[in-house]
Amino acid sequence: MRGEGRSQLSQLPGVAADVTRFAFYVQLRRLLDPGHPERFRALHALDGAAPRLWRGGWERMSDELLRCGLEPQVDRALRVQYRVAVTELALGRFSKSTLEPFVRVEGVEHLDAALAQGKGVVWVYPHAGAVMLMLAWLVKNGYPYTQYAARGLAPVGVAEAHPELLGHNRWRQAVREAREQDEDATGGTFLSLSKPARELYRTLARNELVGIAFDGRIGSKWQPYTFLGRQALLNPGAWRLAASTGAMLVPCYNTVPDEGPAVCTIGPGIDPRAPDADMQVLRYAEARIQASPAEYGGWLAHCRQRNTVDDHPLFTDHAEDDRWRKWVKP
Repeated sequence: MRGEGRSQLSQLPGVAADVTRFAFYVQLRRLLDPGHPERFRALHALDGAAPRLWRGGWERMSDELLRCGLEPQVDRALRVQYRVAVTELALGRFSKSTLEPFVRVEGVEHLDAALAQGKGVVWVYPHAGAVMLMLAWLVKNGYPYTQYAARGLAPVGVAEAHPELLGHNRWRQAVREAREQDEDATGGTFLSLSKPARELYRTLARNELVGIAFDGRIGSKWQPYTFLGRQALLNPGAWRLAASTGAMLVPCYNTVPDEGPAVCTIGPGIDPRAPDADMQVLRYAEARIQASPAEYGGWLAHCRQRNTVDDHPLFTDHAEDDRWRKWVKP
């Protein structure tokens, strides 16, 4: 769901970045009580410092937004990332009532209508906005939720090949453990590629939610799509899972307004049997991203920075080599 070092803090040099992340994600976490939203608002008010902490990434994020035909809202994108990161420090300690000041969900009737069909829901979304608050809201409001995503640090071989981006050390390990403990404490279930896929089918058979970020970079199958006006390599697993089970596809998008709580907007359910079900998901996301691009800036920059790591970059127009062509049929 989220990449290692996705925030502006990842741009500090070397060990300094790792120690800063540790202080933020591990130490500061202990000082915030979700029952006192005014303390979070006080920290949110410091978001003007976020752009000044970021070094070397302005041009990268701006270029990615422009390539997608989006307004290059780099400053606002960094402020959004900062506010989300601060709020998520209390992720594992939120209750239904204490979560209310931090996230609002619109369009719940679409989710309920999809679940009324009794075959579960494949919940699809891009990496934008307060994704983990969305997950917590669903669980706290009685929607059993299983997230399919990467967890832990990168595999040793990958980490050794890309030490600056993905290398292991005690600071990164401590941050990852703290964040995953909080994720587990939400009450959601987390499955990675190491788990049997049949668990996803069992979850849908219980008429529950399986969450998949369609722009995630894990998986072993990739397919080219036109997304945001560019050729993207996306994993078709979300819509294939829905089609094989009859579960409705329910798209959503997360925004972070300048004032007030984060917002999760749920779209109408999409019949997985429709021949263009995949494109319906992407069109929904495109329209939301175009209306509020800052929330997506962080993921665009994250993926651009990691173009050298694998053979399936998010967008092929800035690939470091030709390995991605294996996924595109002539």
